[in-house]
Amino acid sequence: MKRIKDKTYRNHFPFFRVLVLAFFLLFFSLLSGGSGGASLFAQQVSFSSQYYTNRFISNPAFTGNAAFSNAFIGHRSQWANVKGAPQTSYFTIDAPVKEKNVGLGLKIYSYSTDIIRQVGAFASYSYKIKLGIDNDLYFGVAMGMLDNKIDYASAVMRDKDDPFFVLQQQNKTVFSADLGLAYVRKKLEIGFAVPQILGNNVKYGTDVGYVRHFNLARHYQGSIKYEFDLVKEKQITAYPLIMIRTVKGAPFQFDINAVVDWKKMGWFGVTYHSNYAVAISAGLRYKSFSLGYAYDLGMSPIKSYTGSSTEFLLGYVFTSAKKQAAIVPLDSAKKEVWAEQIQSTTPMIQPADYDDDYWRSLNKNVNRQQIFNTIVDAVLSGKIQAYDIVTNAPLSISKVKSALVRLGDTPKLVTKNDISKVRMYEKWVFDKKAYKLTKNITRIDLLITQMDEAGELTGNDMPLFYVKLKE
Repeated sequence: MKRIKDKTYRNHFPFFRVLVLAFFLLFFSLLSGGSGGASLFAQQVSFSSQYYTNRFISNPAFTGNAAFSNAFIGHRSQWANVKGAPQTSYFTIDAPVKEKNVGLGLKIYSYSTDIIRQVGAFASYSYKIKLGIDNDLYFGVAMGMLDNKIDYASAVMRDKDDPFFVLQQQNKTVFSADLGLAYVRKKLEIGFAVPQILGNNVKYGTDVGYVRHFNLARHYQGSIKYEFDLVKEKQITAYPLIMIRTVKGAPFQFDINAVVDWKKMGWFGVTYHSNYAVAISAGLRYKSFSLGYAYDLGMSPIKSYTGSSTEFLLGYVFTSAKKQAAIVPLDSAKKEVWAEQIQSTTPMIQPADYDDDYWRSLNKNVNRQQIFNTIVDAVLSGKIQAYDIVTNAPLSISKVKSALVRLGDTPKLVTKNDISKVRMYEKWVFDKKAYKLTKNITRIDLLITQMDEAGELTGNDMPLFYVKLKE
């Protein structure tokens, strides 16, 4: 058998494993079906008014797709005046594995309503395929165990001698899974998820042969979101988010969310839940912590009897990295472009014909380590696209990794000390009002010292790759 030269399949091998697993789960779920006997139904998939802050809880494809690891604790209390009304609590944590385009997560939750209680624990996995710059496709799967309990001792019944109710409590634990898909292009985000894809049929019975079924129905969810910049320099954005839900035997449902998000301070949102309520939600951020609260204003005819529904959220971001300054958009009325492109090259290694004083006068506080690490880490994590300096062709992450290895008698990785020059492409913009000239870097080339076959420096530069920066 010939060896496959194209490494595309091997680069995305984890994705193919997830895809095979997804088809297996779907096939298995279509084969499984209910058997005879009466059935019990209840609200099954958790309901929320703040899911926009923690997307992976409703779609496993969003697992670990944020820049940093996140943890959330949430609790929702629905219909305060109704005894046995739905109560939901959960804990989630997810993190990106950037060098592998993978996201990992864990979700633990508890849900109860009347005589039914569920406790679930799910591990989530997502895989990202880069279709281009700011153009990504995510696949996700969540698998775990659900413990379902029915407490007949709490049931209100006329005939307490019914043989089926002889057993006071019954527990059944089953395997369950969710599938998800998401497409992200710049600020557009489209998602699709199938919670409880297996459609398990949980059987409960008595010693005398009576059987009841609790059906974990297969749900379908879709979402679309588009983010707008309100005040770019302060990282204030706004976005509409539409969520639709459907399940066999229940009315079609949809949410319309309108959210304003200030990355440094917090958020404010209004959500319309079809035929149910309008939810007002808000949150505050302080350092790595966030605190959210939502209150549902009921719209149903029985709203005066059901009482209020509230939701609390506590989040934590695991990061100490410095946030990059936002780029201020240009106002053509006040600013004029002096140059579309000017190339400047900064040598990183002192040439032989430069004396020390002259070299120090040209280069002050140049952090070679920071330049190298920031660009290379961004490329290898998929945040930014690398290009071939000679052909301008996009480079895959695997090709960048190959370029970062020096060949010779003893192969070694390229380090900051190998960077000979940094070449920048600048756009000069003059602010007439402030009488200020600003240089925006639109592209950065990295060049390294060239070596011969014996591993000796030749004195020439060799292009590594370049990246484009947002203006």
